[in-house]
Amino acid sequence: MNRLLLINIFLIFFQMLTNGQIRQTGRQGGGSPDGFGQNPFQTGQSSPGNEDPRMGEDPERGSQQPTIPREVKNWRLVDDYSRSDTVAVDTTYTGFQIYNPIYQRSIVNLTTGNLGAPAKSMLVEDMPIYNTFLFSRHLDYWLSKPEEWKYYNTRTPYTNLYYQHSGPKRRSEENVGVLFTQNINEDWNFGFNYKLISSVGKYEAQQADNRFFRFFSSYSGGKYSVHGSFFYGKTDQLENGGLLDDDPVFNPEKYDYGQPENIPVIFMNASSRIDNYKVFVNQKLDIGKISIPVNDSVSRTEPLATLGHSFELDRYRRTYHIDDLSGSDTGEEDVTDFYPINLIDDTRTRDSVYHNTMRNIVQLQFNEEANPFLRFGMRVFLVNEAENLQWPAPSGVNEETDEVIYHHNSESRTATAVGGQLFKNQGENFFYDAGMKVWFQGHKAGDSEITGGFNSLFRIRKDTAGLFARGEIYLSSPGFFTEQYYSNHFEWNQNFDPEKTVKIRGGINIPTRRLQLSGEIRLINDYIYWNEEALPEQTNEVLNLVEIKLKKHFELWNLHSRNEVAYQITTNDRVAPLPDVAIFSSNYYENILFGVLHFQLGFDLRYHTAYYAPDYMPATGQFFIQRERKTGNYPVFDPFANFHLKRANIFVKYNHINQGWPDNDYFHTIGYPINPGGVRFGVSWNFYD
Repeated sequence: MNRLLLINIFLIFFQMLTNGQIRQTGRQGGGSPDGFGQNPFQTGQSSPGNEDPRMGEDPERGSQQPTIPREVKNWRLVDDYSRSDTVAVDTTYTGFQIYNPIYQRSIVNLTTGNLGAPAKSMLVEDMPIYNTFLFSRHLDYWLSKPEEWKYYNTRTPYTNLYYQHSGPKRRSEENVGVLFTQNINEDWNFGFNYKLISSVGKYEAQQADNRFFRFFSSYSGGKYSVHGSFFYGKTDQLENGGLLDDDPVFNPEKYDYGQPENIPVIFMNASSRIDNYKVFVNQKLDIGKISIPVNDSVSRTEPLATLGHSFELDRYRRTYHIDDLSGSDTGEEDVTDFYPINLIDDTRTRDSVYHNTMRNIVQLQFNEEANPFLRFGMRVFLVNEAENLQWPAPSGVNEETDEVIYHHNSESRTATAVGGQLFKNQGENFFYDAGMKVWFQGHKAGDSEITGGFNSLFRIRKDTAGLFARGEIYLSSPGFFTEQYYSNHFEWNQNFDPEKTVKIRGGINIPTRRLQLSGEIRLINDYIYWNEEALPEQTNEVLNLVEIKLKKHFELWNLHSRNEVAYQITTNDRVAPLPDVAIFSSNYYENILFGVLHFQLGFDLRYHTAYYAPDYMPATGQFFIQRERKTGNYPVFDPFANFHLKRANIFVKYNHINQGWPDNDYFHTIGYPINPGGVRFGVSWNFYD
């Protein structure tokens, strides 16, 4: 970290301190509704009436009262984009030091190590059900989907700036975010969101350059509403294939490498890139109206039904390149041990694959408000998908130049589904839904899903508790590239049966006690996994996965301990390896200086038991089974300091301060060690004008 940067940070901090005039009152700290962290890219000013009534009052919400009236509301579109689900905006700084997006999502992850690298949550609850673009599945935390996008309504323009940095300069990591949104009038909002991860990596040939831009707009009128977004995401990464030998990490005293970046890796110039374009438009039109009595003398008018249409265009392109297969760009004399076959070109690799999806959803919803007697709503919908795919084919050779002529296969296909749902989303204490979807045409014909669940609030003495449960049954066909693919180093042509999944989840949440206990059971038949040869394979064994997770926030005086513990069971750790226990614990002292500067001083601990963590295959971007060595049983300690002043959140932390203790077995998986220790800092600043 250079001296000039430190001087500028100090001057900015000193200026904020001397100019701070807003005094905080009430409980200090805060967090998300369950009290466990936040995404620093998603900060804003919470406002009265903006909380989801299902969650009750947030016991950890900060008490900052702005000097001028401001309001930022945001929401997501859920249930096939038929409903706007309010998301409480959060400016609190608790958990702000969790800078890596994969750990904002899950307490235990399988990753290749670098910031912005492929990653996979190793919790049962995060296992995907739906098949998306195969080659981006482990970068979905960056290439987000329309159901994850937020829309806003603001009284004043709102901007959030985020910057995070880690050195040294030759191995720097930077994380940048910009969010801007503004209302044109009371009903019409627009904005954009830009994020960037630029990371050289702590080991050689790990560089990642990830970025995305999203423009969004929404209009909510009396009878008509529309939401629209354009999204472009890119991941551009060097794929080093892992360390050539893990022994320099286990026994550094035997080698004279000096710095981690000097340890040899398998590939120096192998790279992958994914480009993703998304266009999304959702429209709703209220139909009819009904007068509903509020009391003996007052009534209100509600729409009888809502007609909706959603359009999605989703385009993916992935390339995987190795400039020289002779070995001059690798840590080995040749690459035949890593890639024993070359199907297209013996001199270099130029794989490219495309996947375009166009989806239309038409639905008619009979609104819950218009049914005061039975007090539930109903919707029916029709879904149509059209896919266009392109992937490599056997090559030819130019007889005059001996150059390889690249060819591609292509295919187009469609699928259509019909479904319906009953729901109750209004009220104060009890909510439920039950739905079904059946695919009756195209390559998904025969697939289906049945879902249902409830969420209730009730009193336990002076506390309000929430009880929730959900059951889901899925019959889902594998994605196209899971069954068929051809490239320079891999080919497969399979005919897998649909996966059958039964998912049961439930739990209890007591916000006033900062306590949540949840559990999930999954029964999976015909499970598809990636075997030791990094090829897709299907087992006819019924797989039983169990997860029990406890979240608890302890507080004594100014001392806090936020804890999340997961216990998991897998009936077959060869095809579905999972850590038995995963722990995240954030412990800190919290107080205020000069009446305006809130701070937290503490440390984070991450730990999971040893298991056969899957290896990573750069050519396909998949994690696959390995039985060579277990990884885990290694704690990672990260001391940190968080600060909150007016509209700014700041953190400073030292990652992996215990490097080499209790031993040197600090690996995500074989060939991919946890990053060495280092200092990083981050700043998030909100503007309301």
